[in-house]
Amino acid sequence: MRSAGQSMRSVMVAMAGAACVSAAFAGSDEARIELEEIIVTGSRLRLSEVEGPSPVTMFSRVDIDALGVSSVAEVLKYLPQQPYNRPQLFRTDGAQYAELRGLGADTTLVLINGRRTVPAASSVVSNAFDLNSIPLAAVERVEVLSDAASAVYGADAVGGVVNIILKRDIAEPVVALHYGAARGGAEEQRASISAGHAGERLHVSMILDYLHTDVLLGEERDLWRNQDYRRFGSVDQRSTYSNPGNVYSLTGDPLPGLSSPMAAVPQGSTGVGLTPADFVATDGQQNRESSSRYDAIVPEQERVSAAVFGEYEFGPQLTVFGEAMFVQRDLDSAASAPVLAGELVPVSNAFNPFGETVLVDFLVEGAGARHSRVENELLRGVVGARGLLGTWDWEVSVLGSREDASSWTTGGLDAAAVEEALASSDPTQALNVFQDGPGGSDALLRSLIARPVMTDYASDGAVANAFVRGSLGSLPAGSVEAVVGAEWRRDAMFFDSFLFVDEDRRAAAAFAELNVPLVSEAMGWLGVKRLSLTVAARYDDYSDFGSTTNPQVGMVWMPVADLTVRASYGTSFRPPSLFELYAPRVPFPLPVSDPRRNDEIADAVAISGGNPDLLPVEGESLTAGFVWTPSAVSGLRMAASWWQIELDQRVSFLPYQVVMAYESLFADRVVREAPTPADVAAGLPGRLVSVDISRVNFGTVDTRGVDASVDYGVDTDHGRWQVRLAGTWVDRYESDELPDSPPVDHVGVANVFGTITRWQGNAAVNWTRGAWGIGVMGRYIPAYDDAVGVAAVPTGRRIPSQTLMDVQVFWDSDEIAQAQPRWWQGVRLTLGATNVLDEPVHFAEIGDYAGFDLSQGDLRQRFIYLDLSKRF
Repeated sequence: MRSAGQSMRSVMVAMAGAACVSAAFAGSDEARIELEEIIVTGSRLRLSEVEGPSPVTMFSRVDIDALGVSSVAEVLKYLPQQPYNRPQLFRTDGAQYAELRGLGADTTLVLINGRRTVPAASSVVSNAFDLNSIPLAAVERVEVLSDAASAVYGADAVGGVVNIILKRDIAEPVVALHYGAARGGAEEQRASISAGHAGERLHVSMILDYLHTDVLLGEERDLWRNQDYRRFGSVDQRSTYSNPGNVYSLTGDPLPGLSSPMAAVPQGSTGVGLTPADFVATDGQQNRESSSRYDAIVPEQERVSAAVFGEYEFGPQLTVFGEAMFVQRDLDSAASAPVLAGELVPVSNAFNPFGETVLVDFLVEGAGARHSRVENELLRGVVGARGLLGTWDWEVSVLGSREDASSWTTGGLDAAAVEEALASSDPTQALNVFQDGPGGSDALLRSLIARPVMTDYASDGAVANAFVRGSLGSLPAGSVEAVVGAEWRRDAMFFDSFLFVDEDRRAAAAFAELNVPLVSEAMGWLGVKRLSLTVAARYDDYSDFGSTTNPQVGMVWMPVADLTVRASYGTSFRPPSLFELYAPRVPFPLPVSDPRRNDEIADAVAISGGNPDLLPVEGESLTAGFVWTPSAVSGLRMAASWWQIELDQRVSFLPYQVVMAYESLFADRVVREAPTPADVAAGLPGRLVSVDISRVNFGTVDTRGVDASVDYGVDTDHGRWQVRLAGTWVDRYESDELPDSPPVDHVGVANVFGTITRWQGNAAVNWTRGAWGIGVMGRYIPAYDDAVGVAAVPTGRRIPSQTLMDVQVFWDSDEIAQAQPRWWQGVRLTLGATNVLDEPVHFAEIGDYAGFDLSQGDLRQRFIYLDLSKRF
């Protein structure tokens, strides 16, 4: 924050592909620090260089407004380093994550104001922070470090860091209104109020934000309205759980009076007085339903949030600060009415026309839609102090975060009540599944609805952090800057559902960073205008799995004034999550084909759940690149970075088939009976008793590629033009899938876990003149191979490339040259559209019943929005 006495000066350097925040503590005239210091995401050092050793991309508030996005998660879809962005429909709780480099939601560390977050309560299984928890109105900028940073921030910074900086300095109150909608729904209304006070010593700011989003149902999009994908050369994904339904014989023999073991319930059937003859016309046929047309593409949600920041300067040597954020979020995701799947209908059923027990599939439309509901409440607070100690500055802070969530599903069926209704011989109490209709009276259907079962989650964390920062002395090239600090952390999670987990862990850490200037411009070296070395190390000791040390080293070299060459190398880690470690081990019966006993089918027990012996995921990261800002072309910046990340000891589920096929490698996971004499004579092991398929450290990932960006701004007689290009090329993304087998390269092949395309890129052109401005953004998704299943087996189908265009027009009264009435000052009006051409999502078999790649497509399609803000 900025005080009248300038106790902290902050200067933002906004460039495509890089961002820095400068900050220098200043005291009295006698003790003032004159160094122009810059603090970069990914380092706690005070540096005098704009470009650090690791690439950082920044989305300023101006950038965010120009994108026309509604959430932090949507901001990241314009980041080429994130190869996929899953829509809200991917999870019933609507959570969306940062997944840099496609390494998983639990390998990107999310910070708020430079301080780590804890996993969202409803996402404790995923061990990831939900970006939708943060109100966009409170965000000042988003900084993304696309490099490992465990040496600075500790755990989880394997794929990179997303640092969300919230607004602190609000000079004047601002009221902002937003309305947007897609075709057929997804209406979005948002209102926010921002206000602040900046006195001689006291700074306070507050942001209140309200958001409501209406549902968009699958019925509004062709892919979900009609799931018969044979029109794309694929298969029919419509469900047999339909209305009218389908009937099957219990034994597989033909139904009485028919030639087939199945028949469709005739269209228009009342279900009353039927005989087998009424099914002759539908003998051997099935009714089908596109069940996704009832599902929510965009769930209905309501979010209320508040953020407060305060800072009080006692004097040059001491400033105390605090921040608090409260978010309450309710989400309702609609789904189809409940279904009966292969349900037994006894001969006693009042409407059973077959004279024997049969099986039915039936969509109980009369019961109404099912709804998955989630309620979240997040409270996060920070208190701390900072100041000067001679020429060194220091900071201590304590962070506390607590999120509680509950989820439940309404509209499900009570199994016992359904069984009773299906067996009833009373027409008023019997469920009529042979009807083209609701299946019973409203009273009967209401009696079949189960009471919702609540699942409760909680996630909380506490972090105490302290560091000192300053100069260790001077070298011929300049001052040696250092940071030394310590951190204590406690994480806890609570999960009460079909599994129960209530665990916590503690961790203590010590860290240090050092920047050593080796050559300065004043030294007059040929080919070396500036050269510096940055070294960092961090030691973390965990209460549940041990300790780890992670170093990082970086170099910045300026051979000439216009060119910066940089490189960095570091190690990183992700500890096994509390859920991965402590989820209960649950046995369940599983028929298993035993390859060591000639593929005999064994009635074995499979054991799933946590594994307290898991080790942390370990990573190595290497980046090298350049930034070129030619003085001959003012306003031009070009940057490129080559990067490589390797992960080892990934935490994975191993399918039982893999465990059995490689039993010699997983001998401790397979339990057998003692071999019988007959087994010994035949050279066979004993019969299979159980197979452990709980989580295990297995496999590696090796991915590498190139990031590149160009940013050019120029003023002309006809206004200012800004052109930005950014892209990522992925050379490889290889992972081990099977023991003793070569790794599989996933680049350019659809994958249910997230598709890594060969290219990701976007381009933007912005024009401003006076009060008017126009922006056009294009996002490019290249063609790639379709696939099916978890194993990503290629289908031979090619998913076409796609370019999505966004357009925005704005008018800002503050840019009008002549004087304006006070009520007209500070008004900004914006009209825009994302995917303005309403490009449909391409069909893909990797999506199964969804019909599209959920990591690359967005069924919302064109979204038009209008923003109005007024500064007072």
